[in-house]
Amino acid sequence: MDPSASLTAPHAIRKMIREGDYSGPTIGFVPGFTQCNIIILPKEYAYDFLQFCHLNPDACSLMAYSHSPGAYTLESLGKDIDIRTDIPRYRVFKNGQLIEDVHDLSPIWQADLVTFALASYLSYDYALNCAGLKSSAINPLHGLPLYISTLPCKSAGIFSGFNVVSMRPFTPSDLVKAIQIGALNRSPHGLPVHFGEPKDIGIYDLNKPVFGEPIDINKKCMPVFWTSNMTAQLAITKIAPKLCIINSPEHLLVTDQQDVSLAIK
Repeated sequence: MDPSASLTAPHAIRKMIREGDYSGPTIGFVPGFTQCNIIILPKEYAYDFLQFCHLNPDACSLMAYSHSPGAYTLESLGKDIDIRTDIPRYRVFKNGQLIEDVHDLSPIWQADLVTFALASYLSYDYALNCAGLKSSAINPLHGLPLYISTLPCKSAGIFSGFNVVSMRPFTPSDLVKAIQIGALNRSPHGLPVHFGEPKDIGIYDLNKPVFGEPIDINKKCMPVFWTSNMTAQLAITKIAPKLCIINSPEHLLVTDQQDVSLAIK
């Protein structure tokens, strides 16, 4: 199904996913509504991870989390949300190893699982697009290129690591506009953490992102870097928990939260 399809209501998209009628990427669906990456961990890891998110809010933009272990609803993001079924694809890891890729978590759901919803960069992209700063170089079916930087995170309990950053190319004048948009809007990942020389933050080859696809950079543009909530996944990978469930890349939770509600009033 083409992301430009006419489904404009988040609950309709979730229903379609829940009923098994769609299992593809969600990028491009319902612009203006927040999409979230999902991380699900057993209770024993949950407190440290919650603290990690609070200490690294730019990279780990926490929108919601389970009200109790075993709960599979996130009512603040959508009253009908069932986290077990409302994402097109999930990845299940055990002891750091990918075990399976599934469409429905119901058969393996446990009473001790805690869900965290982290807002993606798409909210900021929507704000950029509204200001006319859409990049034609970015394939809408794929995410931004991501790199592991040397910018350290703040540690929390067992979780630590370095920031994973996304890259967008901008001309100097458009970069000024992008920074202004980020400063006037609370969209997650709205302010860049670095621009200019990539090697200054430990990135030596822009053609080799760790995740995503490389973007060609026009001679008039410079690479600009923003934090990504892949930072959280990298921190989790380091400790190899006995169980971790995440959404597959580009297969996010479509919420009823409107991006405009994040704007500073």
